[in-house]
Amino acid sequence: MKKAIIALFALVAFSGAAFAADSYEYKGGAMGKVAFPHKAHMKLGCAKCHEGAPKKIEMNKAVGHDTMCKKCHVEMKKGPQGCKDCHKK
Repeated sequence: MKKAIIALFALVAFSGAAFAADSYEYKGGAMGKVAFPHKAHMKLGCAKCHEGAPKKIEMNKAVGHDTMCKKCHVEMKKGPQGCKDCHKK
């Protein structure tokens, strides 16, 4: 019985990661599309991006530049930081 409870807990705890998409693609405006490698970012933990936010984050210029993506990359001094690093025509 104890093993069944532990297995059920593990299934519930990790099911979000199992169903998450590997990557997402956003329109990106005139600069071109932006691919977001979700699976690669999951190693940071969900709360890094989703803390206090809904499961699905609505991407827009402010989110990509000011509040999440670019801001985090600049703070970490890691990953793409220039326009053409993310935007591909």
